[in-house]
Amino acid sequence: MLSRTVPSLAQIGLIGVGKMGEAIAKNLVAAGHRVSMFDVNQENLAKIAAEDPANLKASRCVREVAEECSTVVTMLPNDKVLNHVCREEGLVDALASSHDKSLHVSCSTVSPYTSRELSDFHLAASAGSKYVGAPVFARPDGLALKQASFTMSSACPDALSEARTLMEPSNGKVFEFGNDPGAGNVTKLCGNFLIATTIESLAESLALAEANGVDRVAVKDMLTSTIFDCLIYKGYGQRVSERDHQPGGFALELGLKDVGLVLDTAHRSGVPMPFGSVMKDGFTAAMSKGRENLDWSALGLGASENAGVDVSKAVEESAKHLPEVLRPDAIVKAKKN
Repeated sequence: MLSRTVPSLAQIGLIGVGKMGEAIAKNLVAAGHRVSMFDVNQENLAKIAAEDPANLKASRCVREVAEECSTVVTMLPNDKVLNHVCREEGLVDALASSHDKSLHVSCSTVSPYTSRELSDFHLAASAGSKYVGAPVFARPDGLALKQASFTMSSACPDALSEARTLMEPSNGKVFEFGNDPGAGNVTKLCGNFLIATTIESLAESLALAEANGVDRVAVKDMLTSTIFDCLIYKGYGQRVSERDHQPGGFALELGLKDVGLVLDTAHRSGVPMPFGSVMKDGFTAAMSKGRENLDWSALGLGASENAGVDVSKAVEESAKHLPEVLRPDAIVKAKKN
C-alpha cells in the first residue's frame, strides 16, 4: 500500500471553516502546519485568515485547496454538502489528478453509508487517494482546547495511521474502529443519540421536580455532583435546568439531522430504536416553533411546555444574540407567510 507521513510544517487543506473548522485550523497551526482554507462564507474566511496571514490562507475554491494540499480535512454540516464538495466541487478529482498520494479526513457527522460510498469514490479516482471517516465529539470551545475525540475508520490502514498522526497531536484523542469506512460514523451517531436522549431525560426529570415545587437547578446540582458526575450531564444539565440555549455550540437543526441519520441507519440495519422516533418528534416540534438556530439543548423546552410552563422569556433570552431574521419569532412568521 502507498504510505505517506504528514511532515511538520506541511500545507494542510481545510474545507468548511465555521466555528468547528476555525478551531481545527488554529489547532493545526499551533501544531506547526500551515493551512489553506475554503468556506462559502468568504467574508468570515477572510477575517480568520487575517488573524494569522503567515499560516492561514483563504482560498477561492475547493479545487484550489486540493491542488495545493495533498492532505485535506473537511468539516461540513451534512451529507449533501460533503457529497457536493467531493463530487460537484471537484475535491476528489483535484486530489487524484494533482497528487500521486493524497488523504481526505472527513470530520463531519454523516451517514456511515455516505462514508463507505465516498471511500470507494476516492479509490476509483486513484489508488493513491485515501479517505478516512473521522467524525468528532466536541463543541467548538472544547475543540479549541484540544479536548476533542475523533472516531476514525478507513478502508486503508496506512491512511488511518496518517490521519491519527495529523489530528491527535493537534486536536485531541483518536479512537480507531477498523477498516469499515463507516464504522467511525456509526460510533458518532451512537454517541449523539445518547446525548439527545440525555437532554430529553434531563428536561423531563427537571419538569417533574419543578411541577412539585422543587428547585430544578438545585436538583441538577445535586445529581451532577453525585451519581451523574460527568461532562454531558454537567454541561447539558446547566443548559436545560437554567433554560439557557444560546447558540454557538451545536444547532438544534443539526440535532434533528443526526437523529434522522440514526433512524435511517437503524432501519437499514434492522434495529428498532423507539426512543429515536420520540427524539425526532421532539426536534421536529421545536423546529416548527422556529428554534432551529438555538442550541440543540432547546429540545428540552418541550418538556416544560408540555407541563404547562411558559418558556417564551427563556426563548427570547436565548435568541437575543442571533440576527433578527434567525430568531424563532421571525422564522415562525416567515413560515406562515
